[in-house]
Amino acid sequence: MAVRESELNGLGRAERNKRDKLERIRRAARRLFERKGFDAATMREIAQAADIGHGTLFLYAGGKEDLLVMIFREELGGATDRAFTTMPRRPLLDRLMHLFGAMIAHHERNTNLARAFVKELPFVNDSRHGVAEFMSGLFARIAGLVEDAQSLGELRVGVAPIPLAHNFFALYFSVLQGWLGHQNLTPAQLDTRLRAALELQLAGLRTPEFMAAKRPPEANGRARRAKSKSTSGESSRGRAIPEPRHPEPGPPRRSKRRTDDGSTHRNRVPHGT
Repeated sequence: MAVRESELNGLGRAERNKRDKLERIRRAARRLFERKGFDAATMREIAQAADIGHGTLFLYAGGKEDLLVMIFREELGGATDRAFTTMPRRPLLDRLMHLFGAMIAHHERNTNLARAFVKELPFVNDSRHGVAEFMSGLFARIAGLVEDAQSLGELRVGVAPIPLAHNFFALYFSVLQGWLGHQNLTPAQLDTRLRAALELQLAGLRTPEFMAAKRPPEANGRARRAKSKSTSGESSRGRAIPEPRHPEPGPPRRSKRRTDDGSTHRNRVPHGT
């Protein structure tokens, strides 16, 4: 996070100088990673751009990985904080789209730096960089959204929130990788692809009550009629089909036939023929 002037005024001179240098280092590293790429930029160039000695730079960062994580935690952390602060009271799918949409919107402003994040951060040695700590906090906040959905009756209670949060992020990261890997997607197409992936994950986890409320009234009516037909059909299974009833034989009935001379003659015809 950028150092505010009001914060600096409350610090001693040494601390202000330290924070000022750190801010210059972050800005210089960000510009060089964006312009040259993470691999091509050097620590010496970053020190020169920050107007500090090369050796002084290593007092603040042990290498380029430290600087990349520093930028990542500052910028993406700010984007996620704002997304959770403005989180709407909507179904879980919309809330996830709000969060991941804010993260994608941040990356859209600087795709070169976003590519460096996606390429390098999964392989950073995390013993001292704190990426795992940052991600654990993000997963916990996403799990909180899952728990909210469960308390509201949207998701089944037996679903484990933390593993599901990992799954949601994995889907987001997969879509993000595809987009940054030079897939020619418009923002609308990117949104559609992410929403479809998240919807597929949620499809089998929602409660029947939520799904019934989500369907339009006419769809609920069709479902009830189909269930009623199915139930009535099942109730007749296994019962013997009755034989067709034939009329009992009765007295013969008479029919008339015309003779050659035009007169009529009555014939006795057996009943039922």
